[in-house]
Amino acid sequence: MSDFWEEFKDLFKTDSRREEERRQEINNALQAEKELSEQLQQLDREYRESLPEEEVPDLDKLFPEDLGLEKIDYTPDTDEQIAERAQSETDYKKATEKNKLDANYDSAVKALEEESDKAGKTLGEKYRELEAVYGDLKKQTGNDSVKRGMARSTVLSSALHDLDTARFASREEAKSAYDATMTEVEKELRRLEGEQETALAELDLKYAAELSDRIAELKEERDATAKKYADFNNSVAEKEQKYAVQREKDIAKYLENLEEERLKKEEETREYEKAHGYSGDKLENYSKRYDLAFDFYSSLSPDIAVDALKASPTMRYYLGNFYDKLLSALTANESAQKKYF
Repeated sequence: MSDFWEEFKDLFKTDSRREEERRQEINNALQAEKELSEQLQQLDREYRESLPEEEVPDLDKLFPEDLGLEKIDYTPDTDEQIAERAQSETDYKKATEKNKLDANYDSAVKALEEESDKAGKTLGEKYRELEAVYGDLKKQTGNDSVKRGMARSTVLSSALHDLDTARFASREEAKSAYDATMTEVEKELRRLEGEQETALAELDLKYAAELSDRIAELKEERDATAKKYADFNNSVAEKEQKYAVQREKDIAKYLENLEEERLKKEEETREYEKAHGYSGDKLENYSKRYDLAFDFYSSLSPDIAVDALKASPTMRYYLGNFYDKLLSALTANESAQKKYF
């Protein structure tokens, strides 16, 4: 009797009034639907958590971050370091050559010293020999004079004088030979000293020029090496930059293809499930969703339930293939109500 009376009163409502009341009922249904959405959301979460995790591609393995090229870390020597290095090299070579000069000079001086010593020994031996010879001659002359009875004669004195004169002359001759040898030795020593001083002076000039040339050579080598490594490192940087740009393009293309493949598989799955329905755990989960949604919308007025379902922003997502089934069931209820009344 109550429903009849309500419908009887509706006959006297304006169309706008009836439309406004209908929109309000639909809004009330959408507000009440929030609890249902939370239940469906939980079922959706449970289903998705039961799915095997999607394999995430290792992009760094598929597309290495770099080419593996390494730059050369080169720190060129400073001018001061080059000067020190050249000085060290030159000092070593100069010292080696000077040692040879000193060794040759010392060897020559030693030979002269030996010659001087030999001359002195020779002079001493000659003096001793002369003294021995003239001693024997004087003794022999004295003996001969005694035999002849001329020990105190003028003849003996003259003979002894002649022997002393000859002895002195022989000593002077030996001394002159020694002096001549020593003069040559001294002359040779002065010559060697002069040559040594000249050689050492020339050595200083030679290695002063060589030091300057070596510094210039080392600087040229340094600059050439620095340029070579800089060119190499610039080439590495250019290759890495080009690779980085191409890598980003390759990754983007790879992910695009991956997404296209995923969407294609999803579309194939949807088509298959649309034709054959869900199965397994998915069927069980979506069946629970359908039952909850059916109970909720069946509790609404049949003439509101269909529009409330259509107005829902989430039901098509949560119900999937069961959405059309629910819509058909609610539409059938609505038609039955209209037919009854």
